[in-house]
Amino acid sequence: MSKSPADVPTVRSNYDGTTLTTQIPPQELKRLIAGGGLVLLKGAFPTELLRNILEKVFAWGQECGSQRESEVSFHRIDNRPPQSQTSHAFHAYNFQLRREAISAEMDKLIRPIFTAMGNLQNAIAGTQASYEPDAAGQFFHPQIIQYPSGGGFFDEHVHPLEPQRVGLILGLSEKGLDFKEGGTCFRVKEGNHSFEDSHAMGDIILFRYDLPHWITPIDHDEPLDWCRQAGRWTMVLPYY
Repeated sequence: MSKSPADVPTVRSNYDGTTLTTQIPPQELKRLIAGGGLVLLKGAFPTELLRNILEKVFAWGQECGSQRESEVSFHRIDNRPPQSQTSHAFHAYNFQLRREAISAEMDKLIRPIFTAMGNLQNAIAGTQASYEPDAAGQFFHPQIIQYPSGGGFFDEHVHPLEPQRVGLILGLSEKGLDFKEGGTCFRVKEGNHSFEDSHAMGDIILFRYDLPHWITPIDHDEPLDWCRQAGRWTMVLPYY
């Protein structure tokens, strides 16, 4: 374990095709998150695996129309929607990992990654979340989000601590290759932390779920084109 430039604990991680392992045990990660709010897992997933996911999910979004809501997997473009409490511009790919709610091809592509993330989240947070609703009707909602070049962003916002407790943000793109500037920031008691330069493709940000956070504009000097793959991409796993 080491410290990032912003004094965020940095922990090596590895994916063996099924399971995410970390340099220190989940209970120690939990302690670090409780203390400082943030941990960065480096090298959690191989970039070639994630590059394939990025390209195929983007192609799926270009082939089928966007929807506002659906009971099955769908994607949606949010360009500063007036009904939202927090201003944002992003392209959200929302997945339901039930057999009747996702194609077999897409399920095979993304399920192993989200399952490894979910198992780690449960181990750290002490939750028992899955893709099926629990007694309270809560379950994992896998998402892939593109903050497009041309100004994709998400203003500062917070989530309730429960039931998720710990959030995971997997980097699905690479600064300098997929985008030039912009990234995820957090507000903690010591000040603001930016992961723009330290959160690479394959890394996971672990954070206490009630920390204020935001995404700064991605390549704001470029024209916004929702048909471009360029931008900052992430995989997240909300539980509600």
